[in-house]
Amino acid sequence: MIRNKLHWLLLAVAGSHGAHAGADPAPVRVTAPETLTYCTVCHGVELTGNAAVDAPSLAGLPDWYLERQMRAFREGWRGTHADDPSGMEMRPQAQVLTADQLQAAIRFAASIPARTAPVTLTGDVRRGEALYDSCAACHGTRGEGNAALLAPPLAPQSDWYLARQLERFRAGVRGSAPGDEQGALMRASAATLPDDQAIRDVVAYVKTLQPNEGEPSMNKAAVVTALTLGIATAATGTVSADVIRHPLPDSDFPIAQAVEVPADVTLLYHSGTTPSPADPKAPRFSEEFWGDTEAQANSVLSKIEQSLAAKGSSLADVVKMVVFLVGVPEKHGAMDFDGFMRAYTRYFGTEEQPNLPARSAVQVAGLAAPGMLVEVEVVAVRPGTRS
Repeated sequence: MIRNKLHWLLLAVAGSHGAHAGADPAPVRVTAPETLTYCTVCHGVELTGNAAVDAPSLAGLPDWYLERQMRAFREGWRGTHADDPSGMEMRPQAQVLTADQLQAAIRFAASIPARTAPVTLTGDVRRGEALYDSCAACHGTRGEGNAALLAPPLAPQSDWYLARQLERFRAGVRGSAPGDEQGALMRASAATLPDDQAIRDVVAYVKTLQPNEGEPSMNKAAVVTALTLGIATAATGTVSADVIRHPLPDSDFPIAQAVEVPADVTLLYHSGTTPSPADPKAPRFSEEFWGDTEAQANSVLSKIEQSLAAKGSSLADVVKMVVFLVGVPEKHGAMDFDGFMRAYTRYFGTEEQPNLPARSAVQVAGLAAPGMLVEVEVVAVRPGTRS
């Protein structure tokens, strides 16, 4: 029956992540088209999912993501692994549905407002924040997702479902099929999580990226960060010792030869940051999509500046920087160091921001996504300790 087929469709196209971030709408009861009411049996009357039957939340998922998951089933990127029984049931059902039926199901699911899922798993939020930093390059600092990178929103999705999908990516149940380029990237990212506890920790942090019902719309992640790093000045006071920056001898090159950080100074270790697309409408992963080394470096340093500001710090507090650059054809495979420096000198060694970090720059074979040329990680001191 068509109802049964569309039920399985909506079970499958939910993908590996969740809905749009933001404050919850008022409670709603879904009124499905007559041919689609069966999907609420598993996914609930508000399409918020059901862990007992492995049915994820569908509410608020973007239509582009739903369509991509359907393509994955049709082309065999999903639903072919022996350890994915629900996917294996879904694949033949997806193949027999007409284009009109698929679009009707996708429109219905995408029309339902996102809901904040309750917390069901526990984890170390502070560790999870550090683990999530690399995820933010694609999924956003608040788990809002990025259509240009085909990275779905995470924040309101059920924590049990996020954890389950990370386990499947890490085990190769997802992301190992030929042609699943995006899944392969996600599988590589999941492989960096060393154990099940790391998965629970990063998911626990994701669940702080939106308010629970009844709470004000504040950035709980920022609160967690503040508590973790000890930047609540009422509790910690001001560090009195100064950082000492030693310039390069007989050189005006804009880095420090060395930086002395006293033992009583609090440090902020910031994970590697990668660029946002320069032109999201260009072919994915092309040079036009990402931009050249200079454009990517400018994007990365701007993102670090914003991230540090959100944590009560700034680029003036950076004491150590490590730069990873990928070689480019126009340099015969060498890294475009000059292009990076043109961006770097807009942020460091200026009249407005004269503080220089100790820095290393190395060439690497590749980064998280094809076409990425720049990744930067930094260490910063807490405010009140600037030289």
